[in-house]
Amino acid sequence: MRPEDLPRLVDEAAHSLGASGCRIYLIARDQRALVPLTDELLDADCHGLDGTLAGRSYRNTEVIASADGGRLWVPLLDGTERLGVLEVLTNGGDAGLLREPFLPLAALIAELVVSKGQYTDTFERVRRALPMGVAAEMLWRQLPPLTFAADRFVVTAQLEPWNAVGGDAFDYSIDGDILRLAVFDGMGHGLAATLLASVALAAYRNARRAGMDLVLTAKAVDAVLSAQFGPESFVTAVLAELDLTSGTLRTLCAAHPAPLLVREGRSLGELNVEPGVPLGFGDREDTIVTASLQPGDRILLFSDGVIEARSEAGEFFGTDRLIDLLVREESHQQPPPETLRRLIVAVLDHQQGALQDDATLLMLEWAGDSHAVLLH
Repeated sequence: MRPEDLPRLVDEAAHSLGASGCRIYLIARDQRALVPLTDELLDADCHGLDGTLAGRSYRNTEVIASADGGRLWVPLLDGTERLGVLEVLTNGGDAGLLREPFLPLAALIAELVVSKGQYTDTFERVRRALPMGVAAEMLWRQLPPLTFAADRFVVTAQLEPWNAVGGDAFDYSIDGDILRLAVFDGMGHGLAATLLASVALAAYRNARRAGMDLVLTAKAVDAVLSAQFGPESFVTAVLAELDLTSGTLRTLCAAHPAPLLVREGRSLGELNVEPGVPLGFGDREDTIVTASLQPGDRILLFSDGVIEARSEAGEFFGTDRLIDLLVREESHQQPPPETLRRLIVAVLDHQQGALQDDATLLMLEWAGDSHAVLLH
């Protein structure tokens, strides 16, 4: 199957399932619109995420039928990562009756978009409203999916500016009962910062896969950066690992903003981590800080580009504003991916849509032993 044939084949499948038509919408890279996967002009039939049924289906990952029964919106999920929505046109009957046959089709479409996307630019072109810089092109190819969830946790991330990001990076890995997380911020901007962050990311994965603990991992990353770039270049970072059985969170901070903790809709402020020194300085003596999480706790890791975003009047976004918004979204009971999308939109709006530094958010929600489905 050629990737460009997917819309036609899906439409044909829709007719065989009793619908009069079907269209695929993919989420734009800026996370603000759903764009059609067709040969038509991209802005001819886009749907915003707010105030539309398509957007609501995407935001809440739920199947929604229009009031007149003429349309059904089905979220496209690759496991738990939101890719877009499927618009199903009915034959004038009850759209709800098409829910069951189109859920498997939507799952198949999502799998095809991800698998075929490894060797085609068709899907990626649709998602880009603006050209992507070389540094961003390089970095995005190294990052894991924005969202992953299992029965005991959800981990999700956002990174802006999506088309010009440079020095920020994130990573996560689940191995048995241990979930490992990291956020990196390479000094500088553009391609030079991307090279720093990329090497840090690769060194981190190499050490982690060799079975090193957090302290040895930090030393290994530090040694690689120091040998490759010298003492004039460095990377700040937070490395963490969560025992999914006990809720024990172990955190190492390398001159990076401290993670935030939200519990039962209230902020417990920053984790009491030791600030440490950046990776790449050499001669490390890192401290591991341990915290005990409770079921439902949310941990937010972020880069300084989030809190240092400035308004037109020169006002910083700040940690207090970030905490207030985090608690507010918690009260709305939004799933973690939608919470982060709203947070990053708020950061962009604060700086008139043009960030002067990369802004990265990485959220972890732990369910404990409840085996709750955390992603709605």
